[in-house]
Amino acid sequence: MSVATLLRASLLALFFVSGGGALTALAEDGGPRERGHPPPASPIPLTVLRPSAIQTGPAAAAPEMVGAELMRPDPPRREVVLLVGGYGTSANDPTFDKLSSRFPPAQYEVRRLGQDPAFPYDTYGHLDASAAALTAEIRSLRSDYAAVNIVSHSMGGAVVDRAFAQGLSRDDGVRTYIAIAGPHSGATFARVPGFLLPRIAPVADIVRAFFVSVLQDPSSDAARDLAHLTPTPPPAGVTRLDISLASDGFVSAPDARDPGVEQRVLLPETPCELIDGHGGSLTSRAAGDLIFETVRTHEVPPDRRGGLALLLAGSLWTAAQDYAWLLLTALAACAVLLFLLRDQSPFRFLIDSANRLAGAYLRSRGR
Repeated sequence: MSVATLLRASLLALFFVSGGGALTALAEDGGPRERGHPPPASPIPLTVLRPSAIQTGPAAAAPEMVGAELMRPDPPRREVVLLVGGYGTSANDPTFDKLSSRFPPAQYEVRRLGQDPAFPYDTYGHLDASAAALTAEIRSLRSDYAAVNIVSHSMGGAVVDRAFAQGLSRDDGVRTYIAIAGPHSGATFARVPGFLLPRIAPVADIVRAFFVSVLQDPSSDAARDLAHLTPTPPPAGVTRLDISLASDGFVSAPDARDPGVEQRVLLPETPCELIDGHGGSLTSRAAGDLIFETVRTHEVPPDRRGGLALLLAGSLWTAAQDYAWLLLTALAACAVLLFLLRDQSPFRFLIDSANRLAGAYLRSRGR
């Protein structure tokens, strides 16, 4: 064997001996070493340096992540829609059920004046007392909601008008006020009984009992206030809109006159809306769409009615007003006739007895 071969063999043997020791050291886990193994190069067990055994604390948040958390906006607050019912209604009746269902609960809370006992609403009471309750409730809510939106029907519009006249304003959080069939200039159906009933007092309870059984009591503090109501200037900074159905003869065009406020007179779309335009304005699809869009945007939507629709609406509203006048005149004539019959001896006893029974009926109904 040559000297070169012996030299290569010696180098290879030296490599395997030293490499094997290194590999053995890498495989040790800090326990007792077998006899004959050389000591590790470092006195620290290598497992301490292994990634699986290194103990680490929670990583500090990056500055940009902390800033993002601090700058994340609060979820948007809901708005409140406050409904104000009309004459003779109550806070738990279904008057506004269909309209209320249009407002998504995630964005809007729908409330009704009179629902909260702290803010009572007597629809037969004085308008100013009801207006004060409305203002107090709105001022109690304004810090909890992003905006207050008022939607009224019939006499409820007169209550809201009086609230603005007494000081309710945009500063109280009110963004929109939509009046449906509101008698902003007073109500003819309140003026006629207010004039007639005191003059036919011996039969007045009969007349009132008839109206209570089929409609509402024509004699109350609210009715007397409605008989003398005048328009209120629109509140500054509050989006205003008046809506009526053209078939509404109960609140006629002169009664609904509201200077400075945009008015939309809509055509009825169903037989029920044609027959009862006053109540139908609460269930009208077109009116509901207009109300929701106004509340959603806090702006009056563009008027998309064509010329023919405007012409038909005006003509129909005039016809409905004429029919209502005819009906009211006929009822007034019947009341006067009953009063005159009482002066005839054969009828006095019967009519006086009927008037006493009518009075008892009114008291049983809380009137």
